[in-house]
Amino acid sequence: MGKLYEDSFLDQAEITEFTFKPLPRLDLDQQRQRPHFVKSTSHATPQLGSFADSLLHSTNLAHRYTTPRNPGYGVPESRHMHEPTRLEQNSRAKTEQAIPWTAIAPSSHVSREAPKPSGLYENAIPGSFNGQKKPAPVVLIPPLSAESKPSDYVAFQSEKCLEGNENRESRKRKYLGEAETLPTTSPKKDQKTISDATFNSFHELVQEVLDTDDSMGLEGADTFPRSAVQHFVPVQYEAQEIYTLTPSTQVKIESLLYRLTSLGRISDVHVDHLARLQGLCDRALLSAEISEIGLDPELERDDTSSWSQRIELAELGLRSARTAIRIMIGGRDEKQLHSEELLLRILSVLGKILNGFIIPVVETRPNQQNSNFFDSLTSYKKEISQLFYLANKLIALLVELLVKVEMAENIITAAEFFAIKILFVENAQSGKDSVLGIQKFENLRREAMDMITQIFSRYQDQRTFLFDEILSSSQKLPTKGQHARQFKLTDGTSIQLVFALILRLIQTSAMRPIYRQSRKGLSSAAMQPDTSGRITADHEDSLEEDRYQGSSTDTNTDNEDDEQGVQKLAKDVNELNDQAAKQAQYIIRYFVGRAMSTSKSGDEPHRQLLDMLTEDLISVLGNPEWPAAELMLRALLLSTINIAENKSSAPAKNMALELLGIMGSAISELVANTQQSVKSLDDQDSVLSRHLRQMVDDYLEGGLEANELLRWDGPYRVVMEYLSSVDSESLPIRSSQGYYLTQWARAICIAHLPTNSTSAKLVDRMRKAVSISKLPASDASDASEGIEPVSKPQGRLAYALTILSMDFCRQFDLVFKILLDSISSEQTTVRTRSLKSVTQMLEKDPSLLDRARNVKGLLMKCALDASPSVRDSALMLIGKCIVLKPALEQDFLKHILTLANDPTTSVRKRSLKLLKDIYSRNPQREIRSIIADCLCQRTKDAEKPVSDLASQMLEESWLSPFWRVAEAQDSSVRDKLALQSQLTLIIKTVQRSENTAPLITSFIEESLAANARNTAANFGVCKSLVANAFECLIDPQGVPGGLEQRHILHTLTVFASANAYLFTPEQLHYLQPYVTNLSNSDDLNIFKCVVVIFRCVLPVVSTVQHSLLRDVQTALLHGVSKLGRAELNEVAACLWTINSTLRNPEKLVKMMASVIRNLNALAQQDLTDQSQKENLKRIRKYIQIAGYFGKHCNFESHIAGFREALAWWKGSSVSGLVVSSIKPFAIGKQPLLLRVDAINSIGLICQAWPYHYNQVDISNTFQEVLDEDNPDLQIIVLACFKDFFAMQERQAEVGGDQPNGTINGVTNGKLGGSMTASESDGASALIAQRFLKSILRIASSSQNTCAMTATEVIASINRQGLVHPKESGPILVALETSTNPSIADVAEKAHRDVHQQHESMFEREYMRAVQEAYRYQKDIVGDPRGYQAASHASKLHAMFEIIKTSKGKYQKKFISNFCSKISFDIEKMDLSGHPPSAVSFSRFLIENLAFFDYGRVDELLHTLTCMEKIVADSGSALSHSINTEVFHVEVDTILGPATGVTQDNEEKVQMKTYGVDPLRLRQLASGAVILSCLWEARTYLRRLYGLGSSQRRENKSKAVAKDVNKVPGKVQGVSSEKLLGTIVEKVDSLQDQEATLRQCQEFVDLMAIDNEVKVAADGEESANGPETPSGDDADTPAPVSVGSKGPGKRKISGSIGGTPQKKRGRPSLGRRKSSRKSVDSDGDWGD
Repeated sequence: MGKLYEDSFLDQAEITEFTFKPLPRLDLDQQRQRPHFVKSTSHATPQLGSFADSLLHSTNLAHRYTTPRNPGYGVPESRHMHEPTRLEQNSRAKTEQAIPWTAIAPSSHVSREAPKPSGLYENAIPGSFNGQKKPAPVVLIPPLSAESKPSDYVAFQSEKCLEGNENRESRKRKYLGEAETLPTTSPKKDQKTISDATFNSFHELVQEVLDTDDSMGLEGADTFPRSAVQHFVPVQYEAQEIYTLTPSTQVKIESLLYRLTSLGRISDVHVDHLARLQGLCDRALLSAEISEIGLDPELERDDTSSWSQRIELAELGLRSARTAIRIMIGGRDEKQLHSEELLLRILSVLGKILNGFIIPVVETRPNQQNSNFFDSLTSYKKEISQLFYLANKLIALLVELLVKVEMAENIITAAEFFAIKILFVENAQSGKDSVLGIQKFENLRREAMDMITQIFSRYQDQRTFLFDEILSSSQKLPTKGQHARQFKLTDGTSIQLVFALILRLIQTSAMRPIYRQSRKGLSSAAMQPDTSGRITADHEDSLEEDRYQGSSTDTNTDNEDDEQGVQKLAKDVNELNDQAAKQAQYIIRYFVGRAMSTSKSGDEPHRQLLDMLTEDLISVLGNPEWPAAELMLRALLLSTINIAENKSSAPAKNMALELLGIMGSAISELVANTQQSVKSLDDQDSVLSRHLRQMVDDYLEGGLEANELLRWDGPYRVVMEYLSSVDSESLPIRSSQGYYLTQWARAICIAHLPTNSTSAKLVDRMRKAVSISKLPASDASDASEGIEPVSKPQGRLAYALTILSMDFCRQFDLVFKILLDSISSEQTTVRTRSLKSVTQMLEKDPSLLDRARNVKGLLMKCALDASPSVRDSALMLIGKCIVLKPALEQDFLKHILTLANDPTTSVRKRSLKLLKDIYSRNPQREIRSIIADCLCQRTKDAEKPVSDLASQMLEESWLSPFWRVAEAQDSSVRDKLALQSQLTLIIKTVQRSENTAPLITSFIEESLAANARNTAANFGVCKSLVANAFECLIDPQGVPGGLEQRHILHTLTVFASANAYLFTPEQLHYLQPYVTNLSNSDDLNIFKCVVVIFRCVLPVVSTVQHSLLRDVQTALLHGVSKLGRAELNEVAACLWTINSTLRNPEKLVKMMASVIRNLNALAQQDLTDQSQKENLKRIRKYIQIAGYFGKHCNFESHIAGFREALAWWKGSSVSGLVVSSIKPFAIGKQPLLLRVDAINSIGLICQAWPYHYNQVDISNTFQEVLDEDNPDLQIIVLACFKDFFAMQERQAEVGGDQPNGTINGVTNGKLGGSMTASESDGASALIAQRFLKSILRIASSSQNTCAMTATEVIASINRQGLVHPKESGPILVALETSTNPSIADVAEKAHRDVHQQHESMFEREYMRAVQEAYRYQKDIVGDPRGYQAASHASKLHAMFEIIKTSKGKYQKKFISNFCSKISFDIEKMDLSGHPPSAVSFSRFLIENLAFFDYGRVDELLHTLTCMEKIVADSGSALSHSINTEVFHVEVDTILGPATGVTQDNEEKVQMKTYGVDPLRLRQLASGAVILSCLWEARTYLRRLYGLGSSQRRENKSKAVAKDVNKVPGKVQGVSSEKLLGTIVEKVDSLQDQEATLRQCQEFVDLMAIDNEVKVAADGEESANGPETPSGDDADTPAPVSVGSKGPGKRKISGSIGGTPQKKRGRPSLGRRKSSRKSVDSDGDWGD
């Protein structure tokens, strides 16, 4: 009866079921209840209802584990009589799935007395039972059905293979001593034996662990048995100890679980055991969750002992989490094994470890402020490395769990945040900056990447959220350094991991979902896990097959129409393709949209990220594993084309053009790589290789048809086979296959294939392939269409063919066309950027030069562009074109030579480099001569970097190639010919222009200087060239091409002037015959060259024979009367040099005395008479001889000879005698030519004997010449002053005490002369003090040669400090604005020197300088505008650049003073001229203010403040005067409605203006024009520099306080044309009364409206309206507004009685409609 009762009571159907309302879940912030396994004497009781509590305490139902009927396997009493724990109660309360029970035989090593395995393992191994052998089970295999196919079945490996695989894979999982394998088994054992042994081992271990746990519960809370130490370890939980599994036990259990799962035996384990194991793991997780886990950077190195405990607890938590998740992924379906709370706790602990350990370790650097923290971490390197490993494995298990089990949304969300956070932690740049190295964390990051990919693939509703989170966090990505790209691809390249993730997600979205149902709907056998976490379930494929079969059952494939098949395929594909395309566009729009508003140098990384994304996409474009790169690039291409072709801002267009150039180059590079890949297939003579080579040839020739690409055995199929051979089951490869299949099917749908059976079969196959996201299994009918195994080169080549045929690469021609069209853009920066992009594409594909024939014309046009950046970019592109196509040198050489003289330094330097390259490649002597001449001109460039570069290039071209030849003792014929060719080139270069020879002389002199780098080598080359020149001089016909002797001698003078030591005494003997015959002009040129050589060489050659010198002396004296000025200068110097050796001055004294005698005899003749023409010629020759010989010869020691020859002379100075003899011919009554010669000779003598400057008669003569308006005479005197000052400066450089004319021992100028320093100083002071005013007047009265010479004299006077800076400063500033570049350059240098030396003294002169500059521009240049018409640069830009070198206070004071010159007194205004002088001067100042290049933000803001203050202070009163005096606004109008001047009363107002005094109207209108132009310039500046109304005066200090020292950035696309047009219109309005009245109306309207012209960028609405200018004076009358058209508010500041009322706040708002075109309107500033 009892048995019956017990059976009925245990029968589920007979037991009354009670359903209790579940307790509400506690908040995370509430106090947790203590778990059931806390060892305590008191047990917490849940708060149950009254009925439930009563039932709980009144019911006594004994419960025990189900035991087998065999008493031999009974459980000891202690096992089932103790009070069950809450964990057991909870687990047993759950409904268990009924599984047939069988017993398990005990292992041989288990004692009979030990607890035996009970019915806990209900599905045990079939075996012996009660000593009886049970019959083996029989498996019945049903026969094949008629519809079955061989392809529906899969062949499995044999057990031996599986055994080998198991052993092999188990070895891979060993790490840090963790033995995750079973004890070594004999290879002879079959799979069943291995499975049984594994199961028994797991059973024994779990039984032992659970028994130990139960025994600890029985023994009490304060006891910890020794037997438990093996498996349990105490941890802290809420101030008490709890016990969890030890790490070693965790390792064993997890290893056995892994084996059981892989063997398919996890289902045999009882669910209670698995649940209890999870409960034991949960204890460690609970302790880790509430404990303080993390590393404290503030601890000292000695106080880090607590780290060990924290690391151990974290390690224990990670191991416990791994064990718990290993149970979840084992294939069991019981809900109690998939606890949501446990998973959340695991993610929470993992997050704490990430924040507390992983991130601090990864982000710590050795060079940070707390470097001790890095050192402390290094000492725990092994322990921390273990944590990284465990976290990595745990994340991998979580990924596997996501694959197999469908999770709740809160778990998915927690996993997403965790994984995304890992992605954006900044890793170290190098291994030395990281505690554990870079790859440790990168491995962890890749696991997080896999987790996100699995979530994205399985949970489609999370896709948008994932993209948003990734994109919003992308600005945390590094953009520089090696650590920016740590994701390594199979080909060795690296890309940004986040970009790789984005590509993988897009590829996943274009494939059919591989998850069709939740985990619980699959049987254990249907989802067998793979050790690598791959998707290997055959059930997935079978589901896809069934779906495809189900979709095609409605219509027979064999009978359906081909067009319907394509339509169905398109329907299947379009949805997938559209999803991927939308996501790609979403990502591209995000990056492009943010990059458009930032720059590469800005603080935001969006532009750098877009560039990185583009580069990474391009780097994987040819990789078959990343096919989504083509889609992303296609979306980026469309976005950039839209920006480039539409009306976008200049920065946005520049960005688009740059990206277009990069993408176009990538397409060219892909084509080139494809061609190279074909060559690599030459060694493979397979059918597939030949077929691919033929297809590449067809593509390059433009004959590749779509049918060839899309056929079943075409390139697409080859790529799919290649991907399958790589790793067909991993999710990344499977996503690549799915996406690629979608693109293949899409191409089929749009290709319009021919209607035939082949196309129908292809469509049918593609529908099936798309449905399963991989190629379907081949059947017997496919044998003829199969392809051979695909190698990696074949797969990549086939993939490149398909990519080149897709939309992205097909847009190449369009990209190039857009770039070429942009070269002609109106925006300067756009032209520059397009040129650079075209250059980039030409580097990749030179054939574009032949395909685009208009490139040449565009480049020539850009080379003459007004923008320096455009010219520089054009030069860069020209250089690339010449390299790619050398035949273009002739076409571009002229433009390059022109740009070598460009005003911009960078353009000059680039042109010189191009010329050097052309020189090296082109052997034509004429071309080389032209280039060398250009280089010579640039050796004296104003910019030292340019001059140094030119000198270096000349040395590399002319000298350094012959260093070896010069050093060789016996040169080869080839070397001699090369040296002779070089000499010929130098000779031709010398003859190109008059100023080339001095430049070459200076170059050689610098190359041979003592401080030069290669003095000895260069000297040897030059000496060889001189020797070769003498050989050519002896036999000029032997030189190829022929050389004239005069040209050879001219070149020798260059070398002689540079360094006389290059010549030998023997060489001088060859020159003696050339000084004896002067029959024609050619002989005179030769004569002059020889004399120069003698003059330069004789002072340093001591071994010259006297006979030669006497012959030369005699020849020179005989030819004196036939020589011109230049020749006389050289002959006089040479004769005095020869005299210093021969010591025979008698001949020179006799000649000089004869000249003086003749001059005195003819002094009284009237030389203006025509009959005295012959005497005039003779006197001129005498004067010239006297001047040059008086300069170079020192006759003072030979006074006796002169007294003997001139008995009437009783003086004491020969030079004074010469001057007195010449002076009568310099007076005003003499003929002009005679006066020129006389003054020149006097000047020459004064240079050698400066004390003559102090003579009154000489000074008066010079003053008379300077006061005359005769440039021919003035330039003679100025040249005299210039040479004298130059001589003084040279002497000051070398010490000032050397004899006149000698520098470094080489005679230069006066030979052997003497001059005292006191004489020179007195003469210099006299010239500066007496003649400076006249010199200043001459310099500022023209722009001719005379003015140039005067400017050089002024500069020399300032350099020597002879006058106060204020004397010449204003004129120098004015001369800086000259249109003569030489004058402007000299004046700027002099001004810069004066400013640097006398900054404070020069400050007061700047306003006078500005006035002088305006006068100079108005009267001399003839252009009173304040800007240069060609470049729109300020005419005073040079002055402003010099002022910018001073401190900020100095600059602001200058700006304040400059702006104050615009302010005016209306009653005292100068109205003369058209336009009035006051208006013209103010316009000059305003335009300069608008075009100054401001160097700091505070300078700009100060300028704007000054401009606004002037308008406010002067504008209010002026507006009031215009209203009252011009428009006669009456009291009734004031008191009436404030309607302004409407269309009805406009005529009345205009009629009242007829009585205005025209002079008064002109005064008021002039003031209105000045202030209106000033306001327009102020508005232009705000717009140009992006200072909109958000940066008003009241808040600008807050907005830009931290940026005041920065250079203000200009907004691209803001044009100055509108400003200039508006200013011209306003100034011209003063010429017509109606226009004048309209201008007055507009000015009054401007002052009255409380809404300033908006300054925001094109299309941008300003948040705050503009303000009316308001002054600081509260008593300033408010303006009266008279609008021109439309409604508006009119205000008047006067009261009824006429007393002006004070302003009360700001004037009220009003609107106006005006016909004036102002820069205020939106859209007027763009190009």
